Amino acid sequence: MSKYFLIPVLLLLFPMFSNGQSTFGLSLNGFVPVGELKKDSPGIWGGGISSDIAFQINGSPIHLGGMLGVTRYGSEVRDGWHGEDLGNVRIRRNNEMAYMLGLIRVKPPVSGNFQPYADFFGGFSYIATTAHFRDGPLKEEWDSVRDIDDFALSYGFGGGLEIFLNEFLSLDFNIKTIKSSSVDYLTPQSVSYNKTDEVYDITVKKSRFDHLNFGFGIKLLMSEW
Repeated sequence: MSKYFLIPVLLLLFPMFSNGQSTFGLSLNGFVPVGELKKDSPGIWGGGISSDIAFQINGSPIHLGGMLGVTRYGSEVRDGWHGEDLGNVRIRRNNEMAYMLGLIRVKPPVSGNFQPYADFFGGFSYIATTAHFRDGPLKEEWDSVRDIDDFALSYGFGGGLEIFLNEFLSLDFNIKTIKSSSVDYLTPQSVSYNKTDEVYDITVKKSRFDHLNFGFGIKLLMSEW
C-alpha cells in the first residue's frame, strides 16, 4: 500500500519545479463503461466530480500534477418488505468509485483564447458498494453495510479544450479513457431479493473496470508560484 502514498508526496514537490502558468480545475463528469465492463454490465452508467491541479515545468509545454475524483454509478433503491428480520424498509445500494491519479499534461503554445491539451495519468481507484437502511425515504439512516470493495491500478489518457474567459478563469471541456486492473464489484443487476428465503442473493462480478469520463468544468489560472 505504500506506493499509494507516492502521488500526494509528488503533488507537494511539484510546485518546487514550477515556473509559468499553472491551473486548478473542478469538473462534472459522466461515466460510461467500455471493454469488459460494458460487456459484463452494459446497463450501468453514472457521474461524479473531479478536481485536478497541474504545475507548468520551467515554462515548457509540460505540466505535472494530479487528479482526484469520485463517481457514483448504477445505484438502486428497493422499498418494501424485506423479511421478518428487517420488515418494511427502504434499502439504497450505492456503487461508488474514488480515484487518485498522477498527471502529465501537455499544452502546445497558443496565442488565442483556445488552449487544447493532452493528458496521461496513472494511479489507483477504490471501488465499493454500500447498502444503506432506512424506514422510509425521509427517515434517518439506521444501518449501512459495505457489501464489497476492491482496489485497482488505473491508468489512461485523455484530452481537452480550455476556453479562456479572462486572465484568471477558463471553461474546460475534456474526455478521459481510464483503464484498470481486474476488480470485484456489484451492480443492481447482480443483486436480487430472494422472497422465499428472505435474503439477498449477490453475484460478485470481476472485470477490468475500464470506462470513459466526459467532463465539463472551470479552471483557475495561476501565473507563478
